[in-house]
Amino acid sequence: MADINFAARLRADRQTDIDGLPLLTVRVELAPEVADLPLPGGPAGIAGVRGRPRTSFRKMGVLADSAARPTGLGPQDRGKWWHRLDDNGMDVWTDAGWVHSVDAVGPAGPAAEANSITVTDTVNEPALSEPALEIVGRAADQQLRATVPAGLRGLAGPPGDSGTITEAEDYETTNGPSHGGVFAYDRASRRFRSTPAPLGSGPWGWYHEDFLGENVAATSRVDGGTFTVPAQPFRWRPVVYGHMAAYSKTVSQSAELTVRLGSAQGPIVATGTAFGIGAPGAWMYVALFPCLRDGTTAKALSPSSDFATVPAGQPGHLVVSVERIGTGPDSDQIGFTPVGASLVAFAEPTE
Repeated sequence: MADINFAARLRADRQTDIDGLPLLTVRVELAPEVADLPLPGGPAGIAGVRGRPRTSFRKMGVLADSAARPTGLGPQDRGKWWHRLDDNGMDVWTDAGWVHSVDAVGPAGPAAEANSITVTDTVNEPALSEPALEIVGRAADQQLRATVPAGLRGLAGPPGDSGTITEAEDYETTNGPSHGGVFAYDRASRRFRSTPAPLGSGPWGWYHEDFLGENVAATSRVDGGTFTVPAQPFRWRPVVYGHMAAYSKTVSQSAELTVRLGSAQGPIVATGTAFGIGAPGAWMYVALFPCLRDGTTAKALSPSSDFATVPAGQPGHLVVSVERIGTGPDSDQIGFTPVGASLVAFAEPTE
């Protein structure tokens, strides 16, 4: 069946709980005529577990002779057999008739131990709807596993009292809440725990009028502005994105947009390159993406690296510039314009 597409509206509400932590609730709203549409069938499921083989022969009792054979047997009785006492043989019903084997039954063995069945497990889950009994083990010690289907859903009970999340039984207390952190499910412990936000604290953003004015010059560097991220209670590394226009006059050089941490000579935390366009007055709109470099050398970081980080309790300064790269002469111009410029930064915890 083909997919069914329909319009829907997502409504997101952001609130804070009693501990001041953010909660985001998202609802899908559908028009009544859309909500009544039938859903398409899903894909076929995987094959089930192979069943246990059926017993070839099932002893049903004893017969004095052939005249005592039961009547009215059908296909469902195939494999049933009786012990014939007159010749110590077997009478087997095959649905096509009787098959007799003389002297097929040996002498009776000793009495077996009394069998005991212990109920070891009872499963009752809302997702289960069919009852089942499974006997595990061999005589004289067997176990019974019972699956009990769920009953009808009961009435909703009264709301419980508000509690502290960190005191819940399924909350992992090894790591306490962190500034700007979120709750996440830990598969290893099967409990919830506090973790740093995926992109850390923030975001902080700047646009157009927050940047310096347009500047085109025959120089190796043109500044676009310095932006400050406030001090955080943890050591952090900036994660920076943005869009802005740069200018490079000739094709023998390029103009690289850089965001450096701390100063004009600090480590690079985001870059974007505008290639030489060879025409005065032409600008190239460039996207900025996170990039960790020490000059021209990309950095491969370990979990304990403090490269391009800001200590706890100190603000971080992001310096945006256009820098010349390439082999053009010193008279070639590069430039920056604030028109349409934007910058977004997150403070990612590193400890």
